[in-house]
Amino acid sequence: MRIKWPIGRRIIKTGVAVFITAILCHTMNLSASFAIITAIVTIEPTVHASIKKGLIRLPAAAIGACFAVLCDILFGETALTYALIAIFTLTTCASLKLDPSTLVATLTATAMVPGMVDVSILDVLWRVTGSFIGITVSTFINFLILPPKFGPLLVQRIDEISDHIGTSIQSMMLNLLDSDQEPRERIDTYKKISEKIHDGYQLSSFQNDEWRYRTSSEHERRSFDYLHKKLDHLNHLVIHLGKIAHLRLNQPISVQEKTYIMDTIQAFADILKDPFHQIDTSVIVKVNQLSPLAANNQNMSPKTIEILYYELQSIYVLLQELAQITKDERQYSFEEEQYPAYIFQKNWQYD
Repeated sequence: MRIKWPIGRRIIKTGVAVFITAILCHTMNLSASFAIITAIVTIEPTVHASIKKGLIRLPAAAIGACFAVLCDILFGETALTYALIAIFTLTTCASLKLDPSTLVATLTATAMVPGMVDVSILDVLWRVTGSFIGITVSTFINFLILPPKFGPLLVQRIDEISDHIGTSIQSMMLNLLDSDQEPRERIDTYKKISEKIHDGYQLSSFQNDEWRYRTSSEHERRSFDYLHKKLDHLNHLVIHLGKIAHLRLNQPISVQEKTYIMDTIQAFADILKDPFHQIDTSVIVKVNQLSPLAANNQNMSPKTIEILYYELQSIYVLLQELAQITKDERQYSFEEEQYPAYIFQKNWQYD
């Protein structure tokens, strides 16, 4: 049985970056404090993000260093000095659209004040050099050591989203069919699912960024295309769920109609919670049972039942497509030995 370590890759890489940065600064007789601060906050989820933000953080750190020196010359090491450094650095970085680096620049600038005695241009350059070392080391460490594996994380995230949708669609429908309930609870549930979908797309984006600097196999890219399609289908499904969340039923419906609807929702939830999204033939019967509701129901506000039925039909179509692409991809994974094992592996370990 494999042990899941509590310390993640990013934490390990941050520790290594700090260690190397400190050694380099001590070797060059540089103050290591602000270089270490820079190294800590520069480790990003991807190499691309580290390089992109590093190019912004270096000039931002230089700006912070200039304000640190200027304020120290004028006021010495006082409370006012620290406040002015923070204000001027934040304002300047915002004006120059260096917003992603304002935190690094401000921390670096304030860390430079202690120990300033004979301020000179050379001294400022050495302090900026320390920030440069921190940024450079963290970027190289991010590239060379423990490259991130977003595939298993994305599989886990999509499974969590699918399971969450399956649970939420049942609670939302029960809430809707109770005519006394306000839609606020359903809307809040919809928003939470949408946030999870956004996190999934972010992981997919991280992997695409990583592939700018690393090689990848055809099977890896195919598997990510599949995961992205799966995420797209879940996203479209959630959009229909959002429309259901905003519906209002002004009058109650019959017990029989509630039973038909909840049986269908239960079937949808089972499909979503199944890792392979398999559809039983009985689901088709349950969906078809909803057809008469749109034509015969007289107890509900105009067109409400038609809208509900349309959204449920749309969700069913998406589930059919999701089941098909999963079946096709799973079949392909059986035929190709090099296909990533974590895609359809029930229990996986992020090593």
